[in-house]
Amino acid sequence: GKGRGCFLLPPRRCQMPQVFVVGEIVGGRGFEGKALQAEYKFLTTGDKWQPLNGETSGTTWVAEHDPGCDMAVWSHPLQVQYSCDGFHGWPKLRIQVNSIDSDDRADLAGYGFCYVPMVPGRHVVEVVATRPKGTFWDHIASKFAGGRASYRDPDVITHTKGPEGHRVITTGTIRVEVSVVVKGFEKHTVQLGTKR
Repeated sequence: GKGRGCFLLPPRRCQMPQVFVVGEIVGGRGFEGKALQAEYKFLTTGDKWQPLNGETSGTTWVAEHDPGCDMAVWSHPLQVQYSCDGFHGWPKLRIQVNSIDSDDRADLAGYGFCYVPMVPGRHVVEVVATRPKGTFWDHIASKFAGGRASYRDPDVITHTKGPEGHRVITTGTIRVEVSVVVKGFEKHTVQLGTKR
């Protein structure tokens, strides 16, 4: 959602350490379908993180595969600013890719997530996307009627340390480029890592 800016927040919240994330969801590669669209959402846990400005969720435009680079290019901007009261719940970026088939039907292509890098600077992240494998009958039904197996709550993928506990199929990768800027951590005697 839209942030409120520091002028509308209690002064304490504006004096807390802040994390700025600016970048883009560049595109998706390896997915089935003639075109792709992505939905994204920044997630934090607990009450230690509050969005100040920017968009914490959104949807890209529909992009067809570029044959020159085998990628559907979205170049969708990301910009969010958080204040925080601790490291627990550090932001994650969850992305759901939807494919558009030759009959213009939209269907789940895959889910992926990554942590926002904890090191200030520019980062390129290749997010691996997966989707639930489903049963044999799910697979047969999807070939005729569309509608692949999916999660009721796609945020469930961010609650595990990987595909353990989930029967999944790797479906593609999503390229994300972000710059992370931090402010005010030194006042709280916290030093984040440095980029190598």
